[in-house]
Amino acid sequence: MEENEKRKKITVSLYDKDIAELERGAKLTGGNKSEYIRMLLHFIVPHNMPDKMLWKRMEELYEIHNRIKDNADANEAVLATCKDLEQWILKFQTDNTVPWEVA
Repeated sequence: MEENEKRKKITVSLYDKDIAELERGAKLTGGNKSEYIRMLLHFIVPHNMPDKMLWKRMEELYEIHNRIKDNADANEAVLATCKDLEQWILKFQTDNTVPWEVA
């Protein structure tokens, strides 16, 4: 979006059930209603916010990864596996947090 482009307020008529769905969707994704609608207008589907347990488990996974890497003693096979694990973790996080485009 261009910097000189100003946001404009509009009025939309929705049924109560649609308003509830809009509010629910915005809340689940951690954004506000305007952000949620803008994403959907651009055919971008936001992910629900991951729960706190996911981030706790990710921290545990990183701790395990770090312990393995710290004790690899320059073992190239172990270090290569750590790199693979790092890439997997990043892909997993992306798959679970980054919105995806449908068009």
